[in-house]
Amino acid sequence: MARPRSFDEDTVIDAAMLAFWRTGYDDTPVGALETATGVKRISLYNTFGDKEGLFLAALDRYHLGASDVYEGMVAQGGLDEIQKLFSAMSAAADKDAPANSGCLMVNTVLDVRRASDAVKEKIVGYRAMIRGAFVSALKNAQAAGQMEADDALIEARATYLLGLLWGALAMIRVDGQTTAAKDVADVGNAVIDGWRTR
Repeated sequence: MARPRSFDEDTVIDAAMLAFWRTGYDDTPVGALETATGVKRISLYNTFGDKEGLFLAALDRYHLGASDVYEGMVAQGGLDEIQKLFSAMSAAADKDAPANSGCLMVNTVLDVRRASDAVKEKIVGYRAMIRGAFVSALKNAQAAGQMEADDALIEARATYLLGLLWGALAMIRVDGQTTAAKDVADVGNAVIDGWRTR
């Protein structure tokens, strides 16, 4: 008979997610995951298969948490909510806050040297969620009379916002502090102001 697990799986995934977020997949050895989670590698492997299995679970958890922001606040809002996102992302954070490491998904693009198809699928899905949230917010702004734009322009602006966001998050990753993206966020928000109906 198999022994019952002596750990909470959600707690382990959360701890692993923070470890991967701070140091990246390639630079987070299994020993560091044992330390972060308090669980021995044999138990981690029995539960998640291997290091990548735990990483995939961590990416799913990160996606789920971020969906509250993107599919909630941004997608349900308009131009104001998009600007709030950029302002919040670039605001000063506590020294030990994981936000100073950027975005786990963007970091994965930068850090994983030979990403598997399963990891790439997670990144593509996350990117689609963010872009979809921007499209929704821009359509809401159009419907509310906040801006004038046809569908093609909305799609182009959503792509621009996605690139702006991911570029800003990459800057945070490199510099290790959220404020590294402040100039990008401020100029981006000024561009968004220029989209508003006068």
